[in-house]
Amino acid sequence: MFAKLAFRNVRRQLGNYLIYFITVSITVALMFAVNNVIYSPQMLQRAELMRELKSGLIGITVFVSLIVSFVLGYATSFMLKLRKREFGMYLTLGMNRRNILSIFVLETMLLGFAALITGIILGLFLYQGLMLLLVKLLEIELSFAAYSVKGFLLTAVLVACVFVLSSLSSAAYLKKVSVYTLLHADKVSEKKVKHPVLWLGAAILFFAGILWSCFAFYGALEEIMKGFDSPNGMIFGSLTVLAVSIILFHIALAKSLLPMLLKSETLCAKGTNTFTFRQLSSKLQSNSVMAGFLAFLIAFAIIGANCSFVQKVSQNSALDRQYPFDITGSLDSDSGSPFSEAEAERIIGEYAQIEKKISYRVYTSGSNDLYSFTKWSGEGYEGLHDTFLKESDYNLLLAELGRDPIALDGEYIILANVAQIAQVDFSDALLNLNGKEYRFAGTLDEMPLFSYFYFLAVIPDEAAAGMEIAESYVVYDLKDEKYDAAALRAALTYSYVLSGGLNSLRCDYELREYGRLQNNSITAIFVIGALYIAIVFVFMVMAILALKTLSGLAEDRRRYEILCRLGSSEKERSQTLFRQIFSFFALPFVVPLLLSIPTAFICSEIMKMGGFGAQSGEVIANAGIIALVTALIYFLYFVATYLISKKNVVSEAQNFSPEA
Repeated sequence: MFAKLAFRNVRRQLGNYLIYFITVSITVALMFAVNNVIYSPQMLQRAELMRELKSGLIGITVFVSLIVSFVLGYATSFMLKLRKREFGMYLTLGMNRRNILSIFVLETMLLGFAALITGIILGLFLYQGLMLLLVKLLEIELSFAAYSVKGFLLTAVLVACVFVLSSLSSAAYLKKVSVYTLLHADKVSEKKVKHPVLWLGAAILFFAGILWSCFAFYGALEEIMKGFDSPNGMIFGSLTVLAVSIILFHIALAKSLLPMLLKSETLCAKGTNTFTFRQLSSKLQSNSVMAGFLAFLIAFAIIGANCSFVQKVSQNSALDRQYPFDITGSLDSDSGSPFSEAEAERIIGEYAQIEKKISYRVYTSGSNDLYSFTKWSGEGYEGLHDTFLKESDYNLLLAELGRDPIALDGEYIILANVAQIAQVDFSDALLNLNGKEYRFAGTLDEMPLFSYFYFLAVIPDEAAAGMEIAESYVVYDLKDEKYDAAALRAALTYSYVLSGGLNSLRCDYELREYGRLQNNSITAIFVIGALYIAIVFVFMVMAILALKTLSGLAEDRRRYEILCRLGSSEKERSQTLFRQIFSFFALPFVVPLLLSIPTAFICSEIMKMGGFGAQSGEVIANAGIIALVTALIYFLYFVATYLISKKNVVSEAQNFSPEA
């Protein structure tokens, strides 16, 4: 009997359950897609290199499942409140709470099973799209991605856990709620906000906190990039202030805005504004804390998604800078390498064909004239000495990279290997080498790394005469673009003993292909993880707003019936309902969306400070796309909620109109 009743209730409440069903289906589809990525054959074939990617995605999907469990439990309580009068009637007719819980759990299971099937069908296509993104991020060959039984089972287990947790929250609610509350909760009188002016002042204060945190974060980041001493706690502190300010600003705004607007006779005299303000005042006051946390989730989603694309854009540029050649070897290792240059070339030849080889040296004068202009001088930095690269060697490397040569005439240039060096002023640094002075001619901060010192000074060949060799390098261009980089690196890796007697592994050869695979794996975790979390968070927030609105339909219907009896037309009531729902949706959404502007600016400046200024425009474009997609999701949920509410509130109220 309960099963039949539950099935009938689901059919009858289908319109109210629609948003809940869509949200769960999309969440299941995302879970299914990510879980299949974790166990895809493409991932398993690269298990060694991409172990971090797999572990990272598993951690992310479990984390998201916990968030989804909490949110769906919250959403389930809304659906319970939507039907509180119905359940109250069941209790008065002789049913016990266990019977009602059984009916509701059966309804939830029916919805959950339908959402699981729908989500998996949608996830079949979403998975292929996600694999296409993964293939692009990892730069591997495109092929049809096979589905995984393990991925399906993991999805089913996670979805089951989600619904078990939401059922427990339903049981807790039904256990403590009274029959009177179920029958008359929609008639509870609204409590007025005390001291709205103080709440408005708090809202202004916390909005200032949001602005301050943005400026403080950027300032701390700029100081670090410039190489000045800046407490790392400032970055964490500014982010903490941002999070707290976003939450408290929306709580204070929800408690102050409507009471202040209701005091304006001019605004209240227009149309149904007084009715709208009172409707919103009731909803916002009782949901102020919820609005604060939802705003935080949207802000977190937008900022996280932007940061993930910064990682992707910078990684592409950093690869060319960090690995200018296919293989770069440091030949002056003091760890006792067992590989001579010839032996290393023989090993490399077993994996890829060497097309070209260039050798060059980095020299040192034994002084620290240039380092004295940086923060890496004085006590604790006695072992750092200025390092130099001959002009001829530099031009040879430039020619191999397809760049124009330079011509130095009594001058030197600085190659910045770290971002902080670009902020150092060497204009007063005169180099006296072999009896001749050389003046500073500029700093280049976007050049590839030709050594692993903080910086190099490129000097004329004659200035390097008699200098001691600091490092010897050999670089190789390979004929084969793709090869087993992990195996080659393992073959060139050896064990050596540290000063403390501990054994360690070391490889004196940097492989561009290995670095590419490693960087791509990290980027894939960051991008897919951030997008996954962002999408789920945005959908969850919109679902909560929609379900919270729908859970109050009974109360809204009663109030709009009164508005109808007072002579308000259907068009006027529709416009009033539109403004009410739009304002409720907009409160936790507008400020987080506007945070896209400072987020895009800060991310763009990070790119510039990191030496990737050419890519800053791409970062801004990505921020615009993220904001647009977020706004689109908001719009779709808002329209769906408004149409359902209009049908249940305005159309139903029409039946009680005087004309009727």
